[in-house]
Amino acid sequence: MTIKNLKILTVSYLIIPNLIFILTWLNPLWATLGLIVSVYSSYSFLVNTGKSNEDFSALRVEKMKPSTLLYLALFTLALGIFFSLGSFGLGQSYDYYKHNTIVKELIEKPFPVVYENETRYGILKEPAILGYYMAYYLPTAIICKFIGLGASNLLLYIWGAIGIFISFSWLYFLSPKNINIILIFVLFLLGATLFKPYLYAHYLLKNIVSLPMIQYFIWPSGISFNLINIHYSPQHHIVTTIGVFFVYYESFIRKDNRFVLFFVSLLLMWSFLGAFSVGLIAGFLVLYRRFSSFFSIANLAGGGIITFIMASYFLAHFQDNRFSGFIWSFADISGFLFQKPLVSIIALVGYCGFEVGIYLFFMYKLFSSKYTYQDKLVLLVFCVAYFIISPLYRIGFNNDLAMRLISTIKILIFVLLLGAYSEMLKSSISTKFLRIYMVFTIVLGVFSSMTTLKWEKVPSIAQSPNINKADIPQEIFLQYFAKKNSFFGNYLMRKTSEK
Repeated sequence: MTIKNLKILTVSYLIIPNLIFILTWLNPLWATLGLIVSVYSSYSFLVNTGKSNEDFSALRVEKMKPSTLLYLALFTLALGIFFSLGSFGLGQSYDYYKHNTIVKELIEKPFPVVYENETRYGILKEPAILGYYMAYYLPTAIICKFIGLGASNLLLYIWGAIGIFISFSWLYFLSPKNINIILIFVLFLLGATLFKPYLYAHYLLKNIVSLPMIQYFIWPSGISFNLINIHYSPQHHIVTTIGVFFVYYESFIRKDNRFVLFFVSLLLMWSFLGAFSVGLIAGFLVLYRRFSSFFSIANLAGGGIITFIMASYFLAHFQDNRFSGFIWSFADISGFLFQKPLVSIIALVGYCGFEVGIYLFFMYKLFSSKYTYQDKLVLLVFCVAYFIISPLYRIGFNNDLAMRLISTIKILIFVLLLGAYSEMLKSSISTKFLRIYMVFTIVLGVFSSMTTLKWEKVPSIAQSPNINKADIPQEIFLQYFAKKNSFFGNYLMRKTSEK
């Protein structure tokens, strides 16, 4: 597989659920418009990729060998079983009550999924629609509408494993040639970005000393380990990893922005917050490149219209007493900050300083030493600003936005760190130091991950209850409905009489 093949596979994988949604949930006008721009932008991307020059020194290899593909595929499948993507293996996380029930709803109910008389939990006092990140579920649901529920868990496992395989393939291609690939994967999965073993100390200290700053501010970063993300929310892991790798390669390495907006728009159906955080990186790179090749018809038409459709869909979300239905209201400043302002400020400063300060300073020293690294230095400064801003959201009550922002920027920092580590291998002193340090980091990373991961016996998709039954955990579905009487429901969505 070449990098061109991987780019085409990536966009194809991301656009499939978008097309399913466009064709089955939208009214004829918007379905036709969405289909036309999707096909046009995809075809333009395919043609451009075929003609493009992909010979860049940053790539690990020019072409991935069949044996490497096989090893990577087997590794991905084994990891998927270990984390029970399809209800196999050790068990699933608590989030899969939601995953499996939503899949069942999508299979058994006609599209769009509407709840006309639902009043559960006091938030659905008007007609509602299922309003969640459905890209992870739709391919399984649409197939099982024809073949039944029996294969649903297997199909969900396969679909999730494909996305994880794509993210690992990007990691392989973008890794420096002189670094052991096994080490890269271990560090990536453990979230061990070379200079942060102290982060795991909060797991050791939480039963010894009660410090609100430890769990309150550090936890979002701890939960963003890739192992944990795969286990709890594979759809978010897929979006953040694939999104960062693709944007970094296209905008930063190739300096080509002609499909960036279109690409980010495809992420919205997977994870709105994940797409937003990837979009911040993409937006910075587009500005940094002075909008070079950004204003293409395929980019503006496909990306603009799909973004409009998905934004309209997610803006219809209900609001309740815990969360807002949209991103800007997720930070409740009346939370922990005003209860203990001194602790909050100390924790925030410590979080920014210790979490990123050491290894960002090291990368700065390296990237400022050579003229050829000036681009990376600019990107590094952006990472610093991003990391300082992102914990501000954690001052509030909700942590979802903070987790997506932090896990996304950590992936970009990891890519930069790989380049820095590759340069350090040229120094024998640095190499000996890093070997000792990474052993320490990996040991703590394994301990941290294993003490955080939790497996439960979750009903399979076929055995999951329907949303209108009272045996579903209440807190799971409070934020997964949207208003039918909204701009999306009134003007974009397919009417029930059209089914």
